[in-house]
Amino acid sequence: MKILGVILDEGLNSLAHLNYIRGKITRILNRLTIARGRRGLSDKVLKVLYQRALERILLYAAPAWWAGTCRQRDRMTSIQRQVMLAITGAFRTTSTAALHVISGIIPSTLVCEMEVAIFHLKHRQSHLSFLGEEITGPDLEVYHNTWIHPSARARVQWDKNHPSSSLSIYTDGSKIDGKVGAAFHVIEGNSTVDFQFRLEDHNSVFQAELSALHQALIWKNANRHLQTCDIFTDSMSALKVLQKHQPRNNLVEEVKAIIDESVSLHWVKAHIGIEGNESVDKAAK
Repeated sequence: MKILGVILDEGLNSLAHLNYIRGKITRILNRLTIARGRRGLSDKVLKVLYQRALERILLYAAPAWWAGTCRQRDRMTSIQRQVMLAITGAFRTTSTAALHVISGIIPSTLVCEMEVAIFHLKHRQSHLSFLGEEITGPDLEVYHNTWIHPSARARVQWDKNHPSSSLSIYTDGSKIDGKVGAAFHVIEGNSTVDFQFRLEDHNSVFQAELSALHQALIWKNANRHLQTCDIFTDSMSALKVLQKHQPRNNLVEEVKAIIDESVSLHWVKAHIGIEGNESVDKAAK
């Protein structure tokens, strides 16, 4: 029985599915081998095609059928071995371990276990052990899809202007020596104040930039809710992702949920001597 591209047999051991996948990959591989001889496809091209296409076919819906049994591992290794022989042009007597070294391809069983582990982290378990390392839920960014009517989605606009206003906020995020930080710098009249935040070491600079924007908006809504405000950032990627209709990122959704018409977003170039931007850059480090 075939459901959504996965063959289910009576024993639920996935061997029928792997046999189906082996036939599919073999047919594609035969055509690629012919193209290699007639069209001059290089080893690098074949490797890219495997990693971008054939490996995806091999690992499709792996969390639904992978159990890590010896028979599954042998079948997966056998399928991948055919591909590595075609890529390297090695003799058929070459050991599988040597083929992995020559081709630079990660064993499919290892990649399969990694994808299953990520799936369980996202949907089932709060933590698990993978290759002797403990992986916890907070180490992985998980998107919880919440449907919002298109008319209710805020349209975020930004520009490259640098207006003067009674309330200006500069935001920044940084990652130095594995340490991640975020900060925002508030300028109101003649007074200034810095707010700094420490993030987890596994967070990226992009996440730090978004966190700085998020915290700045939270502060503004709590302390200067009705006052117009200009927020400046040197992260164009953060501004562009805020314009996406469905960003599929929890932090982006949270930023868009609390931004209102009293806030104007602006992009500023980094390290050109703008006082507020230089101050927040130091605060984020």
